[in-house]
Amino acid sequence: MKKSRQNVLSSFAADRSGGLALILALVLPIVLGFVGVGVDYATWLVRKQRLQNIADATALAVVSDMQVGGYDRGRAQAVAESQVRSLAGTALGSDPITVTTEPVYRRQNGNDPFAPVVVNGGDQAPTGVRTTLSQRKRAIMTKLVTPHLTDILVQATAEIVGTSRVCVVALDGRSADAIALRNDSRVSATNCSVYAMSDSSAAINARDTSQLSAMTSCTVGGYAGPSQRYQPVPITGCPAIKDPLAGRAAPPVGGCTYTNKLVGNWSEVLNPGTYCGGLVLTSGAVVKLNPGIYVMKDGPFVVGTDILKQGKGHKHDHASCLCYHNDVSLHDKEMMHCPAAPSSLPAASLSGDGVGFYFTGTVPPEYDGIPRPLQFMPRSNVSLSAPTGDVMAGLLFFEDRAAPVDRVFEVMSDNARRLVGTIYMPQGTFLVSANQVVADQSEYTAIVTRKLALSQAPRLVVNANYSATKVPVPQGLGPTSTRPSLTH
Repeated sequence: MKKSRQNVLSSFAADRSGGLALILALVLPIVLGFVGVGVDYATWLVRKQRLQNIADATALAVVSDMQVGGYDRGRAQAVAESQVRSLAGTALGSDPITVTTEPVYRRQNGNDPFAPVVVNGGDQAPTGVRTTLSQRKRAIMTKLVTPHLTDILVQATAEIVGTSRVCVVALDGRSADAIALRNDSRVSATNCSVYAMSDSSAAINARDTSQLSAMTSCTVGGYAGPSQRYQPVPITGCPAIKDPLAGRAAPPVGGCTYTNKLVGNWSEVLNPGTYCGGLVLTSGAVVKLNPGIYVMKDGPFVVGTDILKQGKGHKHDHASCLCYHNDVSLHDKEMMHCPAAPSSLPAASLSGDGVGFYFTGTVPPEYDGIPRPLQFMPRSNVSLSAPTGDVMAGLLFFEDRAAPVDRVFEVMSDNARRLVGTIYMPQGTFLVSANQVVADQSEYTAIVTRKLALSQAPRLVVNANYSATKVPVPQGLGPTSTRPSLTH
């Protein structure tokens, strides 16, 4: 009897184990399927949100680029693809992302008079772009969840409300440091856009404790330096734009009105004309310029220099710009016969409204071998505004396009706070090496130069209050009132 009970219990246990195994065999795939679908759904949601964030940023980047160079379909696509590559990296796995862009503009659409619609190839200029990103992610339950939890498609629409504010363009197409900031220098262009056309990975380079602030900054290549030195971080991979002032005609160059003109410790009113050998204002000079065009031919335009210790035996009787550089050795300064100390005379003063300066011909190089057609020394007071009409309308400085490359136009002045108009140096470098704020009292300043460099501790303020002055903005640069924003 006892043995019989044991047999029954053994049979029941065996039957129960078999039943549990059968139940597990039936239920486990379902449970694992639910787990797999749950994981696929969760990862799909995360992936979609990340892709949406990238689509938003990409649409804004394309529209920011449109503010600088206008709309071009190929250009918009290239900017979008570059931005997606930069933002996605490996964060979204190795699954390829398809990028498409479509121009949009606003048109009355049913009950919504402000709905953005796709441009259909007509003459309507786009106000923005619609960016679409699609990606098929890998899934645990591939066949079961395809396409619902594998295929991801997101869209973002960004538009420009207003027109562009381009204020700084660096034209160099190859070099590193097309826009270079070092030491404690700062560029403040918070109401306009900065564009570097160089394809170098360090086209914009902020070293030391320098900082670049702009409404937007865009570079064909890349930027160097930590992101915290930029407000906001530059957009990279932007297609190159043309020189916005390439079509501007140069002013005529007549015969010599003055030759080797120098103004010393006295006041003088100067008239437009051709200044052969340049124009030099030494310490104590007070110069008022009558409106018109001042052609600097075969010589530099120098404001605020001191007289050399041994002037009569030298080709130039004014101190070199290098005499005022902190990084030039005492030995080199002695070789240049630099003054031992600044003159006791007051700083040189230069003022003029409706004036434009055209730099042509050759300029003798300084001791370091670099020609400097423009030199505003530390002890100079400068207040200038560009012409409102004629061939130089809106242009404050204009360099001859046939000039040698990489000449330096240097502003060291600690009181050059009003420079109204456009600084155009297609072959040269515009260097600001002051220790104070520069151009902050200008209604607007625009800079189009081969290279832009800042050193020491200046704060170059690039204002864009175009409507506050009668000085016109050259075509290709221009006023606006707003910034790009997401509309969908």
